[in-house]
Amino acid sequence: MSTAILTTIQSQLNFYTYTIVMVLGNIGNIFIIILFARQRQNACSIYLISSTIINSIYLTFNSFVQLFPFYYADETIRAFILCKLRSYIPGILGLITKTFIVLACIDRFMITNHRANFRAFSTPKRAKCLVCLSIIFWPIFGCHVAIMTTIINRQCSQFGIYSIIYTIYIAIFVGLIPPITSGTLGYLTYRNMKQRHNRIQPVAHVDIPIRRRDKELLIIVMSEVFVYIITALPYPFILLEMMISRNVILNKSIEYSQIESFILGIALLLIYMNFAAPFYIYIISSKAFRREFKHLIINIYRKQQGRPAIHRSTHHTLTQNNPHV
Repeated sequence: MSTAILTTIQSQLNFYTYTIVMVLGNIGNIFIIILFARQRQNACSIYLISSTIINSIYLTFNSFVQLFPFYYADETIRAFILCKLRSYIPGILGLITKTFIVLACIDRFMITNHRANFRAFSTPKRAKCLVCLSIIFWPIFGCHVAIMTTIINRQCSQFGIYSIIYTIYIAIFVGLIPPITSGTLGYLTYRNMKQRHNRIQPVAHVDIPIRRRDKELLIIVMSEVFVYIITALPYPFILLEMMISRNVILNKSIEYSQIESFILGIALLLIYMNFAAPFYIYIISSKAFRREFKHLIINIYRKQQGRPAIHRSTHHTLTQNNPHV
């Protein structure tokens, strides 16, 4: 396949796919916010809402970057600033939103633990505090990307020894820590729920829907983690390959470089799609979320018709207000 064909395919993918994914992703994110905003006193819901908001910012920013590419031929101050922001902002937004998902996994682990002091850790106040700390921490921790990313020979990238550091940084904080941490916490949470189910029988009928909500929230969080692992895994590997080839192959051909660029573009597109996927993941994986969404659509339709909303029993909802969940 010629380099011209690869360039054309990549250009068309960038123009059409990013736009479609942004629109569908933001629509889905709006529905997530509406559904989980009903339960702002739920720590897990706070993490999921916060993650969804960051996802929408990421989708919108990256879509405009892809639709309106900037060329760095003049190497002006404006070009340098745009070059740095293009690498820095998406990376920071990605780290923040995945931190929220990890925090949601921690919350599910805490709330299903048999120890009361662990369960007491899951509070809305503490969740809001951790959200704020994450938003402050990652821009500071990741500022080296903005500092070291630069323009050389009309290319905006990381160069020299920092390109190796950056590749390791991405591999650890994108490809390793989030999936390993989330997967481990998901397993521990599942074990907690199984042990709790075997240890005691519910003394009150209300305990049944509480356990059901624990399970449903765990399902949607772990489903999102699973999709993240699949979509994010290629990115650090292609960066690693590009770093090795840059230092081992002295004279890379234009065709080889173009193929690398094309595969990198596909890997970035997969990551981009991950930020648009949560709503559709929840719809597929959670029966309770589907019920909530269906109920929301019905009430929106009834409101447009001037008819009263239907109020459902909170015992069967995913976002029921409960001080212990």
